[in-house]
Order: sequence, then structure tokens, then C-alpha cells
Amino acid sequence: MAIEEVIDRAVQLKDSIVIEYCTRSGKIFKCRISDIEYSNFYGGGYIFAYREDIDADRTFKISRILKVNGHAFRRIYWNQIGDDFKRIY
Repeated sequence: MAIEEVIDRAVQLKDSIVIEYCTRSGKIFKCRISDIEYSNFYGGGYIFAYREDIDADRTFKISRILKVNGHAFRRIYWNQIGDDFKRIY
């Protein structure tokens, strides 16, 4: 199951989840979020949720979520593939 499917399920079931998140600056933190919905402002690649540890609403970029409820999701970025990828048909 992909991270997007896990997030989608949490949105539909109105579940709270614990995420490990990496900020743009590279800082990694863990927090519980609830009242999760897709961001109306930023679009489908983002979620808007209540962050319980700081008692505030926040927006999270889905591609920066590293873990959900302790489960890690592996992502492959183009810069990790290298030039050998061009040889795959």
C-alpha cells in the first residue's frame, strides 16, 4: 500500500495517525495529527490537519511524510536513479 492510500483512508475514516515528517530544511519530527482533510488551498498533494502536540492546525506535504503509524514508505526520486534509468525500456 502506498502512502497516498494510507492518507486517503485516514481522511475517509476520520482517523488520527502518527506521522514522521521531514521539513524543507531537513528537520525530522514525529507528531499525531487528526481531523485530516485534503488542502483546499494547496491541492491534493497536501493535507490539512490538527497537530495535537502543539495544539494547532498545520498543512503537510504528503511527499514529505516519511512514516505513518511507524510504517516507513520508500520513495525513489529521479536523482537517486541515475543515468542507468535511461537504458530501461
